Amino acid sequence: MLYEVDEKSGVLRSVKSSWIPRELDLEKYLITRQDDGPPILSEAVFGEPLLLLSNQVRTSTKKRADIFAMDRAGNGVVIELKRDQGQLGVETQALQYLADFSAYSGKNFIKKFGQKDMLSEDVILGFVGDNAEVEDLNRSSRVILMARSFDSTLFSMGEWLSSKGISFRCITYSPVEIEGKKLLSFSVVFDRANEAIYPISFASTAREPGYYWHNIASADQDWWRFLVDNQQIPACFEDSPGDQGEKILTRYIPGDTIVAYAKGFGAVGWGVVTDPAKYRLIAIGDKGDRLDGTCRHRLQVRWKATAKTLSEGLSPETVRQQFGVYHPVSTSVSIDAEKCRDLIRRMNEKFKV
Repeated sequence: MLYEVDEKSGVLRSVKSSWIPRELDLEKYLITRQDDGPPILSEAVFGEPLLLLSNQVRTSTKKRADIFAMDRAGNGVVIELKRDQGQLGVETQALQYLADFSAYSGKNFIKKFGQKDMLSEDVILGFVGDNAEVEDLNRSSRVILMARSFDSTLFSMGEWLSSKGISFRCITYSPVEIEGKKLLSFSVVFDRANEAIYPISFASTAREPGYYWHNIASADQDWWRFLVDNQQIPACFEDSPGDQGEKILTRYIPGDTIVAYAKGFGAVGWGVVTDPAKYRLIAIGDKGDRLDGTCRHRLQVRWKATAKTLSEGLSPETVRQQFGVYHPVSTSVSIDAEKCRDLIRRMNEKFKV
């Protein structure tokens, strides 16, 4: 809810808006794309990246689910949108869809929901990284409901469902129109997932260093040389404090191994996150602002082996065929440690380290 401050009375007054987006429009607003890549639901809204598999998908009973997506663990996610209030009963509809879609797993899941032009097996596995194998896809499913508000009795049902092993999340949205500008805000109001959307964490280093693809954003030779010379990896998004670009870079810990990916060229280098991990948001106009104000989130890495030119990179097809590693679908994707070490040895040879 958005409030206006009445400075004379010192009272907060809720802002009323006549603009209420249609469900189909809301679906459209939730989808983001990197370049011309596959559709991913906004991580800023859902607190996690979700790969869009289908919207308005038909079930076996000919009903239409609003959105069916997949999370990083390879699980199916049914997302139901309501224009107004979410009331008791809407979860039953979502559970019917869940029961229908959960019948598909592994190869059958890809066959059912994969689209030849966009959502191939390569794309799906490039999204989950080493979090799931083909045979593990959609071994469990969950529900996310989105509405302007929720009847509290629905949360009681959510508690019961979570006790039965069904992850359940509710997100509210608030549409506001101010001086001709249409605004939307989102908030997680109920989360009973197997892994909470915002888990308690007392230290960012409470894990062992891992191996990750990292997309360098722009497959441009001058840009790549700048990143190598300045020992950096970038992230984009809104280029503002606290956005997803900052969150992605600050999730890395010292010792994480980064494999740089350039679209169309594949693996172009590898390095290690510095100790301590050094992140900053470059100011517009700074000498490091090389992409006209975009991709200004930066993290320091120690490059170990890099291609002099992007054309020297190990192509996505080579990386997949020789190492069983699929190209990343989003900015940062985990890689199996053993496979990544094999890939690094090949890069060391090719880039003459």
